[in-house]
Amino acid sequence: MFIEGMTPQPLPKETSVAPSRAKEEAKLEQACQQFEEMFLQQMLAQMRKTVPKGGMLGGGEKEEMFQGMLDQERAKNWAQEGGIGLANMLFQQMKQNL
Repeated sequence: MFIEGMTPQPLPKETSVAPSRAKEEAKLEQACQQFEEMFLQQMLAQMRKTVPKGGMLGGGEKEEMFQGMLDQERAKNWAQEGGIGLANMLFQQMKQNL
């Protein structure tokens, strides 16, 4: 069927699928890294529970808050440096479903 004034034209290059996939992969990689960061933070918190209370500051609510924030930063830095490989493993598995 031919419609007058309508001729087929190729799609512009900027509508290709490749940049979209690259964006999705970047978002997935970031999500995997954030997941590993949360996992590591929980792991550090559970490990800390096995250590006897006390120390230089004597414990208390403020020290627990400080330790929690410290664990969060340690987990963030650890994950950004490659962590335990959990983020990479998740990314490799999940990118097949994009």
